[in-house]
Amino acid sequence: MSLRDAAFKLDPVLWAKAALAYHPDEWAVKVMMSPARYVIENVSRQAGKSTCAAAMAVHEAVFFPGSLVLVVSPTLRQSGELQRKCLRFYDLVDPQHKGLAEDTKLSIQLANGSRIIALPGQEDNLRGYSAPSLIIEDEASRVSDDLYTAIRPMLATNQGRLILLSTPNGKTGHFYKIWTEGGPEWLKIKVTADEIPRITKEFLANERLNMTEGQYRQEYFGEFMEAEGAVFSSDLFRSLANSSISPLKLRGDESW
Repeated sequence: MSLRDAAFKLDPVLWAKAALAYHPDEWAVKVMMSPARYVIENVSRQAGKSTCAAAMAVHEAVFFPGSLVLVVSPTLRQSGELQRKCLRFYDLVDPQHKGLAEDTKLSIQLANGSRIIALPGQEDNLRGYSAPSLIIEDEASRVSDDLYTAIRPMLATNQGRLILLSTPNGKTGHFYKIWTEGGPEWLKIKVTADEIPRITKEFLANERLNMTEGQYRQEYFGEFMEAEGAVFSSDLFRSLANSSISPLKLRGDESW
């Protein structure tokens, strides 16, 4: 390996700028350079989170021979879209595809033995894969909790990384639970639309007029909102399930 490639292996940001002409935002640099095994990204729409994920997937596959990268999304279409971003980046690294052993709509296999495989959000599709070096869960707030539970054991025997990226989708599910309760093993990244110079104030003002307030705050400002039209809050239901909270005693009710 040349000194240049050795530097690129250690510094994915340096490689992305030189090889992909991709200049990641500050938040993306933090993700790409972090040693954290577990990363959760609560990032605004159109902030570039899937582009960052695709760059990381290709870097892993190119510089770590034999690596397995899994890209998981709620639907086949979404998985395929992220896979296409990976292939477009790979095209820049290897325009003649001399190092590409296989290319299908949902799978890229390199001559060095690495694979990038896109999977739709069904638990059965994940069984059979083991020891991935990187799992990217796209639109994680819309991926089922059962699927997330099936993902976790794959990382039991190696030091593979897990990256969840999404905007919020209410106060339910593993994405919300990890964001609010996840421990220090999680690198938590939050990016709001007004922090992205490519998103103008005029665009956001127009979006606010064309969405409910809850939708706007979730999609662009990373706030976990109650479901539209909900009569009772999810926080109330959680408190009812908490045995440490005493029930209300009504005045005059001696049965308590």
